[in-house]
Amino acid sequence: MLLRLPVVLIAVLLNAWSAIAAEPSFIEERQRDRSMANGCRLLQFTVREDDGDSVEFNLVHFEARQCVLRIIDQPSRSAAEDLEEVMPRIGALAGINGGFFTPEFTPLGLTISSGRRVGTWSRSSLLGGVVVVRSGRLLLLWRDEFQDSEAVTELLQAGPRLVNNGQPVSGLDVRASRPRTFIATDVAGRWLLGTTSHVSLAELAKLLASPGLVPGMEIARALNFDGGKSTGFWARLVDGSVVSSPEIATVRNFVALVPRKRG
Repeated sequence: MLLRLPVVLIAVLLNAWSAIAAEPSFIEERQRDRSMANGCRLLQFTVREDDGDSVEFNLVHFEARQCVLRIIDQPSRSAAEDLEEVMPRIGALAGINGGFFTPEFTPLGLTISSGRRVGTWSRSSLLGGVVVVRSGRLLLLWRDEFQDSEAVTELLQAGPRLVNNGQPVSGLDVRASRPRTFIATDVAGRWLLGTTSHVSLAELAKLLASPGLVPGMEIARALNFDGGKSTGFWARLVDGSVVSSPEIATVRNFVALVPRKRG
């Protein structure tokens, strides 16, 4: 007997098969996406490196038309709080640790938090990029592209660059494997805030540039933040529950994702 399936059911089955077939071979496990407010999504998955080691990713996917970033600066080490204390208090949707700082707790490079400037602009090759909010618009710029103005309300200078024009940046360290923190974007207003388990900068860049890592998104640019013991991740789901991986070190600043104000 010939089995006749409804057209709608056939379409659903074909879409499901396409999703399975399109999954890159380096993905070991991908959890179901979880919803957050303002259209954000929590993405968690594990990938396999070339040497066979596994790397865990925690990502918040968001769109710039619905959310924007705030840089939360902590001038005093003695009064500094951790990610899990700061994010709920400011009404954040998500947050990660931010940029590098000295043993004296001074930020490396320029930081602007709600218009307040600390640190100084650096030409160091380490700090090759900046996350900027200018006139309410979120931008990921390379160091030589940035033009300062009074319209810049939030800024974090960091590095090194990981992905440029969709390709891994060459010359990155292949040896040091540690937890990482980063930001990434495509050319269509979609963004990622993320952390990983132990991975080298070169391998992270390669993974971020790999097709299919984040379904429906081709990463055009990615910038590394402080990692190691500073690495921290916090996200509030739509039901109010929280997924977090706290930082070990006391850090100078955080990158917070907040709802965009309307009107």
